[in-house]
Amino acid sequence: MFHFLCTKKSDFLNPQGTYSLRGVAMLMIILSHAHNGYPVSGDVYFSSWLNLLHMEFWGGMGVAVFLFLSGYGMTLSLSKREGDINRQYVTGKLRRLLEPFLIYWLVEIIVLLIFNRADFSWHLLEEFLTLSIHPDVENWFFKVIIGIYIVTILLYTVKLRQSVRIGLLFLFVVAYLFAMRSAGFGSWWYNTVLCFPIGTFVAYRKEWFAKLSPIPMMFLSFLLIVMISAVHFNDIALHLLFTCFCVYAISVVNINNRWLYFIGYNSLVFYFMECPVLDEIMKFSYSNFPSYCLLSLIGTYLLSWICVKFIQNTLK
Repeated sequence: MFHFLCTKKSDFLNPQGTYSLRGVAMLMIILSHAHNGYPVSGDVYFSSWLNLLHMEFWGGMGVAVFLFLSGYGMTLSLSKREGDINRQYVTGKLRRLLEPFLIYWLVEIIVLLIFNRADFSWHLLEEFLTLSIHPDVENWFFKVIIGIYIVTILLYTVKLRQSVRIGLLFLFVVAYLFAMRSAGFGSWWYNTVLCFPIGTFVAYRKEWFAKLSPIPMMFLSFLLIVMISAVHFNDIALHLLFTCFCVYAISVVNINNRWLYFIGYNSLVFYFMECPVLDEIMKFSYSNFPSYCLLSLIGTYLLSWICVKFIQNTLK
C-alpha cells in the first residue's frame, strides 16, 4: 500500500525513496518509448486527448532523474572508498552494467526466433558488437553512462580535493555536450547529461540541500517549468527543473513501495527488457494504445523479474 502524504519530512534522498523514484523514472521511460514507437497509421486506436499528456517528453525526463540519482549515489559510494578503488569495486560496477546487456541479447535472440525470424541474421552480431539494441537502436544511454562512470571512477583514483573532482567532471560533461551538439547528434545524446554532475554536487553539499524547504523548491521548479514551456522552451532546462521537482517531492510524498523499489534497483534490466516486449511480444495489442501500454508494463515487469532471478541464481 502507498501512504502518499508523509506525516513528517523524510530524510533527504534516503535510499528507499531514491530507488522508488528510479522506479517511477523507469516507468516514464517505458511509456514514452511505447508512445514514440506506436504506429501512426493503420487500424489503431489513439485518442487525441492523449496528446495533451506530451508523453514524448517523459523518456527524457525519466532519464534526467536517473542520471541525477546515479551521480548522487556514485559520489556517496566513491567518497566512502576514497583511496580504496580496487579491482573488485571496478569489476562489480562493470558487471552491474554489462550483465543486463548480455542477458538482453540472449532474450532478444529467443524472442526473434519465436516472433520474428525474418530479423534473425548475421546483422545481429554487428548490433551486439556496437553495444546497440535491435533493430539498429543506437543505445545511446548505455554508452553515455558507461563513459561517465569510467571518467568518474578515474577521478577518484587520483588524489584530488572533492571540489576539484566535481569541477573536472562538470567540465568533461559540458565539453561532451557542446561536442555532440556541434557534431549534429540528436539532442537525446546530450540534453540530460548535466544531471549527472549536478547529482555529484548535491551529494557533495548534501547537508545544505537537505536544509532547503521542499514545498517552496517544488513550487519554484514547477513555476519555472511552466514559464519555459510557455515562453521559450528549452529541453535541457526542462530536465533539470523536473529533476529538482522530483528530488524534493519525495520528501513530502511517500512513494516507497516494494514494486517501485524492485524496478528502481534493477532499472537497467528494465531498460533493456522493454525492447523485446515493446517491439515484438506485445505487437498483437497495437490496435488499442492504452491496452498496449498496460500489457507492455506488465510484460516488461515479468520478463525483468525472470532475468533478475536468472542473474541472481546463475551469474553470482
